Amino acid sequence: MSVDSLHLRIEPPGEDPYTYDSRSDSVVVGRSSTADVHVQDRYLSRQHARLFRQGDGWYVETLSAKSPTVLNGRAIGGPTRVAPGDVLRLAETVVRVAPPEGAASPAAWLEGSRIFRSAATMLAAAGGGAADPVALERQRSRLAAVNEVHRALAQPISLEALLGLVLDSAFAHLGPEEGALYLRRQDGELERAAFRRVPGLEGPPFQSRRLADEVVGRGLAALVQDASLDDRFAAAESILVSGVRSILAAPLLDSEGCLGMIVLHSRARVRQFSEEDLELLVSLAAAAALRIRNIALAEEVAERRLFERELALASEIQTGMLPKTFPECPEVEIAAALQPARLVGGDLYDVVVVGGRLWFLVGDVAGKGVGAALFMAVTRTLFRAIVPTAASLEDAASRINAELARDNDKAMFVTAFLGALDLATGQLDYVNAGHPPPPRLGHDGSVETVDAPPGPPLGAIPSHVYAPRRLGLRTGDGLLLYTDGVTEAENGRLEQFSSPRLEACLRDVARASPAEIVAAVIGSVRGFVGDNPPSDDLTLLVLRYRGPASGPPST
Repeated sequence: MSVDSLHLRIEPPGEDPYTYDSRSDSVVVGRSSTADVHVQDRYLSRQHARLFRQGDGWYVETLSAKSPTVLNGRAIGGPTRVAPGDVLRLAETVVRVAPPEGAASPAAWLEGSRIFRSAATMLAAAGGGAADPVALERQRSRLAAVNEVHRALAQPISLEALLGLVLDSAFAHLGPEEGALYLRRQDGELERAAFRRVPGLEGPPFQSRRLADEVVGRGLAALVQDASLDDRFAAAESILVSGVRSILAAPLLDSEGCLGMIVLHSRARVRQFSEEDLELLVSLAAAAALRIRNIALAEEVAERRLFERELALASEIQTGMLPKTFPECPEVEIAAALQPARLVGGDLYDVVVVGGRLWFLVGDVAGKGVGAALFMAVTRTLFRAIVPTAASLEDAASRINAELARDNDKAMFVTAFLGALDLATGQLDYVNAGHPPPPRLGHDGSVETVDAPPGPPLGAIPSHVYAPRRLGLRTGDGLLLYTDGVTEAENGRLEQFSSPRLEACLRDVARASPAEIVAAVIGSVRGFVGDNPPSDDLTLLVLRYRGPASGPPST
């Protein structure tokens, strides 16, 4: 503000604010029409206050014996010097002292009795620019306080202890009456994580949604020198009754964003915060944010390790549920493999012999992960429980379907191919519940797809009754049952392995043993996919019918 001119912003009650510029040595503000600044304020004295030039500055004095003149929240007792950014309250009228037109406006003028500054900019500028001894000493003191916090935070510490330490340091260096740390939850909402207040202070903790929007939402550090002069807080009766006037807030910023904020406040007669206080709080908040993020990352790593251990255990349990050996049947040779895309998956296979028939199942649960693995376990358990008492394959498939559909709130289902092979005759009954039809590997080396139109997946339609089809296997004939993780496996060009490639692979090994066929298909798929990670589980089950246990071989 030039000493030769005075620039004011007048904010009368109930009227639009306006500016007043004067080059005279004295300016009187009052309700009288003869005052230099005439204001329609019924509580204002006719000549309420005078601003006048003296020496190298401007001063204000009260002219009213009844109503005080309040400067920055404090009633003046005599002529008091004013500077750009100062705020006068005269009755219900606010008068702000502004810099001359065209000059760099201080934030206090732009925002009234509050300052909002970019915390990131303040941190970037904190290391330089101090040239005069006072500024250097202020910077030295601030760095000492921040280093103190950094040293304390270098030790192993919990989040709760960290937040308490930050508030303790803020109280020690800034002397507020109350302070709180707020952290952002995963849903973006703020939650008070730590709180301090001086002994004897009562009432509800200070809260302001609008302050949080500025500090957390925009990353601004805030200094409110007098809440009673700030239109954002003046309407909050609970704040004014409690006596809260001076407010200091800084965002918890790091390279990833804003984690929350720290807010300090005090009554003006106890402590009125300054811009130097704001700079210190911003530095403390930055130090705290770095460690808060590190603690959060450490907790995430610990949780991830625990989750991975639990997944590994689940994978062991799931793998343990698959048949480790197959029934000793001279009539049938069997081999199988299951390779989950993740630690746990939703594919399954099983084989049991009941009443002279070999029952088998290959399935693929819709979905991935633990949920699919649980549904897989239920399906396999039902298969084992129902098959021994089933009157037919139709009965078994329909009962498994009905049980999977019962109380199925998540609407999960499993595509499956179920079969029952008569070991004495080679007669095969089969049901296709939404699964890829299997290739038939002829004893003569031929490869052809079994006629197996897909029905609804198991668990999808509770009342569905599955009608089996029938196929006769001759000695030497085989079946390859698989999940779509085989044919839909993708290479780096997003090309799928596909049914034609599977059939081409099988023609080369159609007469090989089941174990050799399984190894050949897996090798062919892996060679096609290369380094591309699998997107789905891969399961194979190969059956080769060797004919009845006694009597002449069938032709």
